[in-house]
Amino acid sequence: MIIVGAAFFGLSHVMNTSQSAQLLDAQGGDTPPQIAVHTAEDEIRRARLESEIADRHIEILKYQLHVLEEERKRMGPDLSAQLNEEFRAGLRLIVDLIEGKRRADDKMVQTFKEMWDANRAGLAAATLSDSDPQININWPVEPTYGISAIFQDPEYKQYFGMEHNAIDIPALQGTPVVAADDGVVEEVVDNGLGYNFITVRHAGYVTLSGHLSELHVQKGQQVLRGDPIGLSGGMPGTAGAGNLSTGPHLHFELITGAGHINALKHLPAAGVELRK
Repeated sequence: MIIVGAAFFGLSHVMNTSQSAQLLDAQGGDTPPQIAVHTAEDEIRRARLESEIADRHIEILKYQLHVLEEERKRMGPDLSAQLNEEFRAGLRLIVDLIEGKRRADDKMVQTFKEMWDANRAGLAAATLSDSDPQININWPVEPTYGISAIFQDPEYKQYFGMEHNAIDIPALQGTPVVAADDGVVEEVVDNGLGYNFITVRHAGYVTLSGHLSELHVQKGQQVLRGDPIGLSGGMPGTAGAGNLSTGPHLHFELITGAGHINALKHLPAAGVELRK
């Protein structure tokens, strides 16, 4: 079983031409090898994926409905009356979309665009980071319910047609999310009911926390390991979830100068179960 998180695509580092020029001017040197200028090819890939999501949105919604129902059963003993009603509302929302009471394709494409922008933000923040840093991170939320989607999960790609360059950590809606290590907040993006995320730059790498229902830090703020940065989300129809999420969880990315890497290889062992 998989909880679907934000889709982050196998792109090289992306910065537009003006961003690259500003960075080079500040450094006074030649283009660093790890920086690749955003190209028309990336826009073509983005347009193709947008079209595929719109074409298959009913199948995606049916998959989301199935996973959300399974997750409700799994979390059932720990759900308050309010959280249980949020699950019910999420299920009703997806059923309404499947039945055609509202068109889903535009909503899903909008979330896709927001996640694409988040991908760019994380990669851009890591552009000058080490390609092989010494990484020392803690869990941003406790993996009480295991891991529901692994790094580059094949089932995620099967349903959505794109890589999942993150891990998904199931968590009750509104669970405090903390900084995985000391660092500086790089981006805080509030898209309302769309996809909300925070990136933090650490010593040689960047972490990204997505599907946040509340954002408790500001850009440029220094944080210490374990400091609260927001609240988890992911329930369809709630703040920060967007339209490509199936239930409450934290989408967590680890990014170096070489790109996205598997966060599970750098987190403390916790007897984590992979939910399938």
